[in-house]
Amino acid sequence: MRKLQIAFSKKEKGSRLLANLEQLKESGDVPEERFQALHEEYSALRVEGEEEIAQITDRIEQQAETCGARLETTSAELEDLEVRIRVGELDEKKNARRLKNLRRTVERLNKERQELDELLNATSSEDLGGFLDIPLKRTKAGRKRN
Repeated sequence: MRKLQIAFSKKEKGSRLLANLEQLKESGDVPEERFQALHEEYSALRVEGEEEIAQITDRIEQQAETCGARLETTSAELEDLEVRIRVGELDEKKNARRLKNLRRTVERLNKERQELDELLNATSSEDLGGFLDIPLKRTKAGRKRN
């Protein structure tokens, strides 16, 4: 979650800085040469955030898919066990531990799936706990490091 929050914050900071820079350009308060250099730097920060968001959400989607498959399998196993106990094929007391473990696993997987879905539904850093002010990487000369 923290990595996704950082990625959204990078994107948002780059976008905010670009918007501020555009306003300065419109008012004539920034020389064209500085504008171009800063525009490239802030655009790169925004793109970096966007790329990280895409990579992280891809991994989260895979985790959600795996979790969903495990949840489906475990829920079916629990349902099967409960039916077999109700029809009298299996003894409830002898299967109490297995029932408890399956129910606990289903509960844990449901919670995990819900958390993954919340991450996938996030559209900003605010959805993940708030904006984090990510420092720009600079050398002593004031240029961005690669």
